[in-house]
Amino acid sequence: MSVEATNNQAAEFFTQTSGEKSVQDRNALAKDDFLKLLVAQLQNQDPMNPASNQEFASQLAQFSSLEQLQQMSSYLQESVEANRLLGQTIENEVANSYIGKDVRAVGNVLQLIDGEDPVIRFHQDQASADTKVRIYDGLSGSWVHTLELGARPAGAMELVWDGKDASGERLPEGYYIFNAEATDYENYAIDTVGYVHGSVTGVRYVDGVARLLVDEQEVALEDVFDVVERQTEQ
Repeated sequence: MSVEATNNQAAEFFTQTSGEKSVQDRNALAKDDFLKLLVAQLQNQDPMNPASNQEFASQLAQFSSLEQLQQMSSYLQESVEANRLLGQTIENEVANSYIGKDVRAVGNVLQLIDGEDPVIRFHQDQASADTKVRIYDGLSGSWVHTLELGARPAGAMELVWDGKDASGERLPEGYYIFNAEATDYENYAIDTVGYVHGSVTGVRYVDGVARLLVDEQEVALEDVFDVVERQTEQ
């Protein structure tokens, strides 16, 4: 098994249509019922002891407040939906602007292809006494290998995995997951984060949400922490 390591210090709708219709029906029913009860009260009141003007005015005010609250709720729902659509449109435009640029984004997925050795990239917050990378099968989640790196300085790490398991056998093509683990000289854990680095070749939309395609891997916009304009050869 060959492991090549380098250190780089600088790294870093759903739309409830049925539910909404049900709410609107209940609102209309509540308003109509309130009006019917008020009319029934007037029709059946004791002529010798009618409701006072003040009580009648109070009930009318309640009816008016109910209607205003329902209208306000409807306006707020429309405003929230409009803001959601606007935000989604802006996000999609931003995603499209990434095409052709190199990005670094949080991620720990490796794609193993015949004839190629994937690069593992991660960042650790401080120097370690021991750093290791555990690799797991992307489908079953089973452990396949651990790369022992020993003591490492703080910063970004890049290493080439030869695609072999613990017994030295080349693994089949597919996706694999890696987890970097680091401890200091007192055996306390050090924070690490895996990341992917590559060119954005396109954008895929999943349920209306844009995801960047980086080396055929899907990356969420919020996971991107560095964007670099690609350098064209002279």
